[in-house]
Amino acid sequence: MTDSTEYTRPSSPVSIVSDPTFGQLPPPPPPPPPDRKDMSTMSSDTTRPSVSIITLNTSLFKHDPLSKDQNHFSSWKRQFIQTLRMNQGADGYLDGRILCPSADKEPRAYSNWNANNGSILGFMGLVIDDAEQEIIEGANTAQTAWNLLTQRHAQEGPVKQVQLIQEALNVRYSSSEKYSSTSSKLTTLNKRIWDMGSLSSELFLCIIMINAMSNVPDLCATRENVAQQFAQSDGTNPDLTKNPTARKYDSSDIKRALDMAQGLVDSDSKTADIALSAKTSQKANSRSRPKYQLATPRTTVFPLEAAWLEKPSQNRETPV
Repeated sequence: MTDSTEYTRPSSPVSIVSDPTFGQLPPPPPPPPPDRKDMSTMSSDTTRPSVSIITLNTSLFKHDPLSKDQNHFSSWKRQFIQTLRMNQGADGYLDGRILCPSADKEPRAYSNWNANNGSILGFMGLVIDDAEQEIIEGANTAQTAWNLLTQRHAQEGPVKQVQLIQEALNVRYSSSEKYSSTSSKLTTLNKRIWDMGSLSSELFLCIIMINAMSNVPDLCATRENVAQQFAQSDGTNPDLTKNPTARKYDSSDIKRALDMAQGLVDSDSKTADIALSAKTSQKANSRSRPKYQLATPRTTVFPLEAAWLEKPSQNRETPV
């Protein structure tokens, strides 16, 4: 028995599926062609990677290791950037201008970028002291480490700002030094002062209050505490709209700290007065107390000789 429907092989390799309701369905779309841009990127990455290896010449750097105690971040920063600029513009790793390539699309450039980033991080660690190394210890990129150092030294607090202002006011032009050198020194000091924050009326009041505590032994601990609290705060006038959790610290906080210090001074003074009064009272009592001396025993003198003269002795001979 023959079937009335003749079987025919489709001429196209794509089979057509029939649907009883909608009829024949369209064939599936062909796969997208490979991205020619990605192919060219992969090809050029093998021969000409977008990021090449940099061999740092660290001998160009001539500066003392960075230390917060030395207050020389501005000069250290300037020379560090200049050294990297002389090394094929490697300072772009500090501000993020040289982006990290994709590991999938540019594996060789990605490897070169990580090698350069590691070299800059290592170089940075060699030209800072131990305390600064602790700050950047967890940084994975040179940009992150650079931002940490910049933030640490830019926000040194009003105490450092006071010191810099005093240092700037003590600078004098002299015939023993070129005037241009003195002008350059003043320019650097001025930049460091303003890099710590613009001086508002409230901030300047805090600065002169902290400065007025210097050379006062009773306020030494208070001054250190105020300076620490100020450094950890967000300033005298933070934007609470953008940062509701910002911590404000101004002259009212310093006045409260001074009131507490005054209370301690008054308490110590009152305690000293009580102790002095008690001591004076003891001295007065000791002076008014009668002095007792041991009585000298009396010696009874018997007139033996007179009695002997008046009373005749039995042994004496009677005159004839």
